[in-house]
Amino acid sequence: MNPIFKILFLNCWGNIYLIIGICMGLSLSLFLVPVNDFENEEKVEYSFQLPNVHEASDEYEPKVNIANKPLQARKIPKMFVRPRYYSTELGIREKLFVGIITSRMYLHSRDIAINKTIAHLVDKVRYFISIPEGVKPNVSLPGIVGFTDTRSILKPFHVMKYITDNYLEDYDYYFLIKDVSYINARKLINFVSKISVSQDVHMGVPIDIQTYCSLDSGILLSNSIIQEIKTNLDWCVQNTYSDIDDINFGRCIVHSSSLSCTNQMQGQTFLSTKLNSTFNFKQDLSKLLLQENFLNSLTIYPIYDHLNFYRFHMYITVMRSIDGQQKIFDLRNAILQTKHLAPVHEHNISWPIGNRPGNKPLTRFDVLHWTYFNETHTFFETDFLNIRKLKADAKFDIDHIINTITSKIIMEYNQRLVFQKLINGYKRFDASRGMDYIFDLSFIEVTTGKELYKRVEVCKPLGKVEVLSVPYVTENTRINMILVVNINNKEDVLTFMKYYEENCMQKKYKTFLLLVLLYNVESPSKGQADIFYSIKKYALMLSEKYKKDQSKVTWHSIRLPIIINAIETDPMLKIAITDLCIKKFSPESLILFVETGMDLKLDYLNRVRMNTINQYQIFSPIPFVAYHPDIIYTDDNKHIEVDINHNYGRYDEYNYNNIAFYVKDYIAMRKAVETSISVARSDKDIATLLELSKHNPITSIFDMFVSFSDIHTLRAVEPALKIKYKDIRCISTLNNDTYTMCVKQKNIHLGQRSQLAKLILDYKNYRN
Repeated sequence: MNPIFKILFLNCWGNIYLIIGICMGLSLSLFLVPVNDFENEEKVEYSFQLPNVHEASDEYEPKVNIANKPLQARKIPKMFVRPRYYSTELGIREKLFVGIITSRMYLHSRDIAINKTIAHLVDKVRYFISIPEGVKPNVSLPGIVGFTDTRSILKPFHVMKYITDNYLEDYDYYFLIKDVSYINARKLINFVSKISVSQDVHMGVPIDIQTYCSLDSGILLSNSIIQEIKTNLDWCVQNTYSDIDDINFGRCIVHSSSLSCTNQMQGQTFLSTKLNSTFNFKQDLSKLLLQENFLNSLTIYPIYDHLNFYRFHMYITVMRSIDGQQKIFDLRNAILQTKHLAPVHEHNISWPIGNRPGNKPLTRFDVLHWTYFNETHTFFETDFLNIRKLKADAKFDIDHIINTITSKIIMEYNQRLVFQKLINGYKRFDASRGMDYIFDLSFIEVTTGKELYKRVEVCKPLGKVEVLSVPYVTENTRINMILVVNINNKEDVLTFMKYYEENCMQKKYKTFLLLVLLYNVESPSKGQADIFYSIKKYALMLSEKYKKDQSKVTWHSIRLPIIINAIETDPMLKIAITDLCIKKFSPESLILFVETGMDLKLDYLNRVRMNTINQYQIFSPIPFVAYHPDIIYTDDNKHIEVDINHNYGRYDEYNYNNIAFYVKDYIAMRKAVETSISVARSDKDIATLLELSKHNPITSIFDMFVSFSDIHTLRAVEPALKIKYKDIRCISTLNNDTYTMCVKQKNIHLGQRSQLAKLILDYKNYRN
């Protein structure tokens, strides 16, 4: 037997069981394979060949790679929540953070001086001190940050740790300086505003080691440098082996950013003035002024006497004022020299010459709103008004401006243009300047027939400003409140009287409450059958209870000649009620009309006293009216207090129910209008006034004061005047304008548009 075959036989004989098992397994697997697997394999091969043919024809055709892709997403993507403000999403930061490295013993002197000279100009100021745990600073200065680690060489790194933990994403630049330097804050803000935030900034005055900046003169760092320092802060602390803060802190900055100190960047130079150690302000200031860059210095150091901070600040402020006056003088001369360029017949120059540059918003909340308009309407003038027709003065102003500017443009083009139309118009009111307009105008060129577009900016400045002397008033005047009571609001009146007792009578406020009880023609008014019996009984009880405090609640009954359904909305009825009630008060009495559902606050009553001036001014506050509680509140809890929030209510500009005036002013106004609207001297005269409701344009007592009196009228939102939701009845209102206003008022009291839309959608889902 062949030796090789013999060896192979012996090996196989030793593994005979393994070989037999493998053979049996292969035989069994071949026996169980389906016959049609070959057909599927052919189909698969064919389907994989098709894309190859297509790839040869168009190599740029996109292909979907589904290999090794799960059928379902392994991770549920998080919902993207947008920030509330654009500035947060876009990464827009405040400009400048100032950190003062100081000590506890100088808080009451140097740091107060620094705070008074820069805090109102920069975005944020913090004062960093070392203070043992449990010890409080010796001065109430805002922005003090105390470190319990009293090792002075580590203080700059504690400052950096505090900044990176609290203000890393809030500011573009960080300015760190010791408390021995005066900071010219306006120059510093102007300096950083001219440097791009896209570059790393490490600026200051280099010390003997040129790569490091001096903390005495100040170090300006960009946000990107601060972020680099954050990751290397541990290294900086471990490598602090010098007694000089400038070297330790400078080494940290250079190690973190590989950027040396420089005093020049992007065309800007960091200037600082160093004083002699024996500097005397009175004696050495004249020498200091000889230095070329003294007034342009961002910082002046070292200053150890805190009074010198004020002296330098006063001098620099005076020089800035002189420079501003010179610029104003130059601008006035320029205006006088160009007055001939003004429109024809309007070459006169206003006094003072020129106009303010306009409002510069400090925050997003101060941005003024531009209103779009065309030749006939304004659009989205307020949040609650989509479109309104131009009327009276607004229409006249726009037409006058268009005629003036088109005439000027046509004259400049030597009559070769013809005005076609106003394309777009925008306007805004700036209280410091006047009314600003932007006009987009379309002209047709006479020779070619082409359309030419012009954008013109126009300012209508405010008139002559006059300081008015207001008569002296006090908060000791007694307020006489008048509350109208009818059959529909009896329960609300009892609730009002309860609150009146708690808020006015118990606290001994100088007030008086008169209830005007309106009886219908056949309503009983005697004994226990009286429809207002419970109200009269409660009023007598309150008057007796607080008799010693001279606080009283009384009533006046009025019998209506006819049945009136529109008691709450008819303006003529309110005027008639006022005519009849006013006779019960002296001419020097202060009258305040109130309504049910309101909160009586001392702040509101005091503002009524201060804003209502005898023979000078009346006051009509705009109340904050709550929305329907079933719409704004989803829980079952009772919400007694009305929160001033746009989700819970709104200031109702259509509400004229609350008005304050003096009796003498009302009598004078009624005499002036008596020929048009007769005075109600008895209950029978009410019918005569009600006949005027259909056609009379007067919509309220406030409107009557505005139309027929020369007295000042003050109408403004009143946060202290809150009114709970109540249903308004507009049926049987005779005047169309009053009815329209009533329906609008009723609708806006329900809730926000978004809340009402959600309510409709929920109702549809419930029905489905």
